[in-house]
Amino acid sequence: MRNTARFSAMALTLAGTLALSALPVQAASSGSDIDQDNAGALCTRLSDQFNNLKPFKEGLPYWQNASAEFATGKADCAAGKPVAGAKSMRQAISDLYVKPDTL
Repeated sequence: MRNTARFSAMALTLAGTLALSALPVQAASSGSDIDQDNAGALCTRLSDQFNNLKPFKEGLPYWQNASAEFATGKADCAAGKPVAGAKSMRQAISDLYVKPDTL
């Protein structure tokens, strides 16, 4: 009986390990996936998304930080630094607990 219990425990451990190893692995996104050619269009798209979220999110506890981050991104986009701007805008939208748009 003891061997049966031990075998069952080992089988469950192996099954759990195999199940976890089958999960897809996704690298953390550092925002480096924004290419220079599409960054300007992404600035526009993210700006539109943020503005559409404003009526629903403004006044919530995390709004001020997200709004400041968005303003930084918008300024970077306008100053000819669209990659940095898009990164900041993505972060601002994420801070609103919304998945940012992508191209």
